[in-house]
Formats: sequence, structure tokens, C-alpha cells
Amino acid sequence: MNGHRSAKRDSSTEPSNANAATLVSYLLGGLAFWGGVGWVVDWALGFSGLFLPIGLGVGLVGSIYLIYTQHVRS
Repeated sequence: MNGHRSAKRDSSTEPSNANAATLVSYLLGGLAFWGGVGWVVDWALGFSGLFLPIGLGVGLVGSIYLIYTQHVRS
């Protein structure tokens, strides 16, 4: 090795627009999926707004955990 740095940058160490879009899609996807699950459980059991906020909370916490494990800890 000649000690020179490669002109090609490592994309994992530098944030990009693709990473930002991925993070936003994780957040929105988690909220949409688990919020939808909560809404369906509310509808199926005859409640009005009990499981929807629980599903949204689970989706938010789950998506933040997913972002943490895949992007922050790596």
C-alpha cells in the first residue's frame, strides 16, 4: 500500500439524502403499520380510540429502535 487515501469515499461514514429518506421511511412506516394494526383491533373489538394510540406508540418506539440498531450502532 502506498499510504494514499482512495478518492472514493466510504458511503457508510457520510450521511446522504438516501440515508435521510430511509430514516423518514422507517418512522412513517412504523407509525402507519402499527397504527393500522391498532385501528383494526379497535374496529374488531368495538373500541373507539383505545388501541390506535397504543399502536402508534409501539410503531414509533419500534422504528426508533430499528434506526438505532441499523444506523447509529453500526
